Amino acid sequence: MNLWDSFKIALSSIWNHKIRSILTMLGIIIGVAAVIIIVAIGQGTKKQMTDELFSTDKNAIDIYYEYIPPEGETEMFWQEPELTSEDVQILAEVPGVKAVVATNQGYGMMTHNDEQGDMQITGVGAEFFSARNIQVVEGRALYAADNDGLNRVVLIDTIAREKFFKESENPIGEIIDLNDNPYKVVGVYESPLPEQFRNKETGEMLMPRSVISMMFGNREIEQLQVIASDPENISETGRLAADTLTAEKALENGKYSTNDFEDYERELNTMISLLTLLIGSIAGISLLVGGIGVMNIMLVSVTERTREIGLRKAIGATRGKILLQFLIESITLTSLGGLIGIGLAAVGSILVSEFSPITAAVSPLIVLIGVSFSALIGIIFGLLPANKASKLSPIEALRYE
Repeated sequence: MNLWDSFKIALSSIWNHKIRSILTMLGIIIGVAAVIIIVAIGQGTKKQMTDELFSTDKNAIDIYYEYIPPEGETEMFWQEPELTSEDVQILAEVPGVKAVVATNQGYGMMTHNDEQGDMQITGVGAEFFSARNIQVVEGRALYAADNDGLNRVVLIDTIAREKFFKESENPIGEIIDLNDNPYKVVGVYESPLPEQFRNKETGEMLMPRSVISMMFGNREIEQLQVIASDPENISETGRLAADTLTAEKALENGKYSTNDFEDYERELNTMISLLTLLIGSIAGISLLVGGIGVMNIMLVSVTERTREIGLRKAIGATRGKILLQFLIESITLTSLGGLIGIGLAAVGSILVSEFSPITAAVSPLIVLIGVSFSALIGIIFGLLPANKASKLSPIEALRYE
């Protein structure tokens, strides 16, 4: 008897005892489905939290000024050094820096076509669009001349375009009112911010940062980021850029520093992994219970088929073949339960993704592990019944009533 014949006998045995087999597989099905769904949710949560932590660009790192008071000084008020376009150019030449993003912020009331709304305004330079991979869907991006010439031009995002302009209306070249001042719309862009951080009512706006500085009286550069060309060396690149800027400004009582997001990401991954492991271990108890159920049913099956085992031994079946036959039946039973559990996990993951903000995806690796673990349970918990069957004496087995 070859392996295929043993497998057909195993399927026949399962089919002949359908209700018993389904009840036996139930623990395996629930355990496998629960573990896979928990792992999928854990991975989805980790990805979502990582995306939110790094917002728009994982290769970007903030550079900020840190005041260091002289020894013995109690003065709490200090002034941050003024950053200029020349500083941006110096940082752009630092080894490992792909781009530099310098911005400032403002807010204003936009009015157009009898519509009004509070707008979040970001002041940017020409480098912002390539550095952030901003997709301009209508019109043009900002030019360096717009900053140099204090041009009153703006780009609105797709949400603002939908609110303030009709679908058939071309916004390019239109004059809008912003804080009672006229500005010309030169482009429409797709916001790079994650959806949960966007202003979904009125949208956002980009304009030359020099114009924001003139309009609101704030610094031309309030936020500074460098984007590393190599994500593996982001921390080193950030520190080098900060040290370069500190040296360039010849600071005595302060320095430029960076936030090391690698540590945050490492801690986040560790926390979510531990939580997933804990909950997954609890779900794994169901697999243990299912395995015990499989062993119990296989022992019952050995008892029921004692005369069959004796007959097969009497016509020449070896102990090894009897052992293999019952192991194959046990593995088939648990593997089928595992496959059904994987199917339920896939459906559960779709439902989780549909009705929650978490995207729970069942990866091929998890499926492979699920099937392999189910088969392993069949081997472990089927070994005792199979060994018992293989040790039966053919004479005593044939006498069994």
